[in-house]
Amino acid sequence: MGKQMEVYDLLISCPGDVEECVSLIKDKVDNFNRLYGRNNNVVVQTRYWKDDSFSESGGKPQELLNSQIVDNADFAVVIFWTRFGTPTENYGSGVEEEVERMLKSGKQVFLYFMEKPIPPSCLNFGDYSKIQKFRRRYKDRGIYKVADSEKNLAEYFRADLERFFIKKKRK
Repeated sequence: MGKQMEVYDLLISCPGDVEECVSLIKDKVDNFNRLYGRNNNVVVQTRYWKDDSFSESGGKPQELLNSQIVDNADFAVVIFWTRFGTPTENYGSGVEEEVERMLKSGKQVFLYFMEKPIPPSCLNFGDYSKIQKFRRRYKDRGIYKVADSEKNLAEYFRADLERFFIKKKRK
């Protein structure tokens, strides 16, 4: 006989400079599902635009992504390092727009800022200043974490995901 599972969609949102973190997040979600989820009838499915969106016409790219995966997500993980992302019609980047849409819908956003070393020649100061401005603006709207490595980021996310569902279970 099958089990009834609660299924949650986790949006992974980040600019291209932290794409290697996407696989780390997916690994932590897989581990969560095996260890916590199975025993508590919970399944978390990741949603990332490169994996879960499809070719579609008839709208602006971010609007199409919003309707395909962002608006249906139950919560999100967002990672910034040195790039803010590609501007949209109404926001400084698609990532910023996704954060704002999630927050306006009352959904959980796990927000992380990477502060690992980068060669100065690779740093775009304009993007980095946008990240710092966003970080200052967000500090009054929630809690974020700063990671100095991908390993720390993955562990922060693992712990936050577990705490989120423990709190959810208590309600």
